Amino acid sequence: MSQNKIKKPDANPVVALLLTWFIFNLGHLIFNDKQRTFIYTLVAIIIGSFLCVLPGIVLSVLSIIDAYQTAERLQKGEEIGENEYTFPLLFKIMKIVDKEATCAGQA
Repeated sequence: MSQNKIKKPDANPVVALLLTWFIFNLGHLIFNDKQRTFIYTLVAIIIGSFLCVLPGIVLSVLSIIDAYQTAERLQKGEEIGENEYTFPLLFKIMKIVDKEATCAGQA
């Protein structure tokens, strides 16, 4: 398997850095390194997609736990406030957007 070599003695590292910083992987494209550009772009898309979805997944799991614990408390006959969270970690997150939020067991 032969590898193509890139030789570009006039390559400017500062220009490559700035181009890659402002327009993702354009610094590699100016050296005609299409394979590396493709791989970096693919990896960035995968990681970026995962990082965009991860907070939603975490919040969903915390919400499921809170719903289960709330249902258990209701089943025992406890009264629960409208803005009361049973799971403390979900409460800490939701307190950011819901200023009236309370947590079971906390004053």
